[in-house]
Order: sequence, then C-alpha cells, then structure tokens
Amino acid sequence: MRLLVWNCRMGLGKKRELLYQLGPDVAVVPECSRDSMQACRADGFQTCWWGNNKNKGLGVVARKPWTLAPGSSPRQKWIAPVCVGGPQDFLLIAVWASAVGTVREMNYVGQTYEALIRHPKWFSGGLPLVMAGDLNSNSSLDPGRKIRQHRTVVELLDKRGIVSAYHSYFGEEQGAETRPTYYFWHREERRFHLDYIFLPRSWMERVTDLGVGSFERWRAASDHMPVWVDVAEAELTG
Repeated sequence: MRLLVWNCRMGLGKKRELLYQLGPDVAVVPECSRDSMQACRADGFQTCWWGNNKNKGLGVVARKPWTLAPGSSPRQKWIAPVCVGGPQDFLLIAVWASAVGTVREMNYVGQTYEALIRHPKWFSGGLPLVMAGDLNSNSSLDPGRKIRQHRTVVELLDKRGIVSAYHSYFGEEQGAETRPTYYFWHREERRFHLDYIFLPRSWMERVTDLGVGSFERWRAASDHMPVWVDVAEAELTG
C-alpha cells in the first residue's frame, strides 16, 4: 500500500498524471479544485473533497480496490475523517491546515490541535488511524505559540501510538529534517518540512520505502514536494 501527500498548489486537473505516475493507493491532495476531483473520478478513481472555494480545497484520491467513505463535515479547516476500505481498513484524517482568522494560536497547526482534542472517538473507533497532509507546521516554527504547537500535536499522537513515518524511517528529530517538503516562493534556500504522514507505530516495521520528491523534479509543478510511504499490506495490524 502506498500512501501519499502532495499539495498540488492548484491546477491538479492539468497535473493529475504526475500524481498517477507516483502510483498512490490513497493520496491526500491539498489545494486541489472540486472539478479536479471529478476529473480523477472520471479516470476511475474514488475521490472526496472539502472546501469553501471550489477552486482550492482538500481532496483525497483512492484507486481500486481501495474505497473512501467520508465522515462528518470538518469543523476545523481543513481536517477531515475518511474511512478507507480495502486490504487494510483504516481511518484516514486528511489535513490541509489553514488560517481561520487573526488569532495566530488558532491558525494552521492550531486547527490540527483543535481537531485532535475535540474528536477523541477517532482514536477509539476500532480502526487504525492514519493522519496525512499539509500540516503547515514544524516544531521550529513553534516559538510564540502557547499550547497549539506542532510539538504538542506530535506528542498527542505519540501517546496514542501514532508516529511520523518520515522521522521514524530516517531517524531524524522533529525540526531537524534534512529533506524539505516546501519551498517558499519556489526558492531553494527558503525550505521547510511541512507535509507529514503519521502511522500507527506498529505499522512501521512493515514500511518498505519512504520518499520525498526532489526540488529539481517538482518545482515546476508545486512549491510542495510529494511525500509517500510504502507499507506491506499482508500483515498490517492496528
């Protein structure tokens, strides 16, 4: 099973072949349009989408035999639950953490934090939980935040047995990532790690590969690089 995150920076309808070439079974795609999800559906994929702006929202794409069953509409922007069915059933929390106002504490990672503490049933519903998307956060960006921090989100998940696949696979610390996922204004020197896939800790022994797209390969398509993780399906456990 390949799980993937790619903030496509809009225009997915014209870029979707790039997504398909990466071969995801389930992909979280921030900043895509509602119409682009319809195009993916016409290509034979299952999709779901959330947003206030039809041109720029949060999408999830799955290829057969994987299926998607969206949960309740998200109260936080945009953090949405999706029940994924297939060789391994799991609850996917798709994320495109966004700004919601002028209070810094509530924006971006503040929305992710709020979603996690306000939905304890996500962790007790019997399905393994995967959280993936553009969190727009990094522990190096936490200074100035009181409670709703990236570090706090990581700790909340860790207490529930859910870990960042990237950091576990490469043995890197939060805030000290060597493979950026975002280049501000497409500038190579303005690099950050903002895109994540969190998996049950018990799945990590089944991870066979994890990759981050290169700046040279992906800069023309988006300011975000795709992130993917391959997990062996046969013996997955929650």
